[in-house]
Amino acid sequence: MMIDKTKKGHISDLVGFSGFYIGTEVIATGDIKSEEDIFIDGSYKGTVKTAGAVEIGKNANVIGSVEARSITIEGQVKGAVRALDDITVASCGELTGSAEGKNINIDLGALVKARITSGKNV
Repeated sequence: MMIDKTKKGHISDLVGFSGFYIGTEVIATGDIKSEEDIFIDGSYKGTVKTAGAVEIGKNANVIGSVEARSITIEGQVKGAVRALDDITVASCGELTGSAEGKNINIDLGALVKARITSGKNV
């Protein structure tokens, strides 16, 4: 099943998710390059680069850089995040480092200690 990339909501809410998944019990390091959507809910250290969307789940601890079409952070991220479109830090999310994207949304309660660059020319 292909994911409708125009659909709003979280990747993990989609039935039949066929992207790349790092589960809660996984501890991984390295570099991920993909065209698919990526859902990380475990521990990951390295770089992530995809043409799809990235969701950092509530249980995730990510150290490194993330580059994607859109990024949703519900867990912890330490590093640089860059999106072609939206970056959302949910109320339960934490971002330490930098964020660069067209639209950056920070929900009430989120913890953000980052250099932010936002706008249509990013």
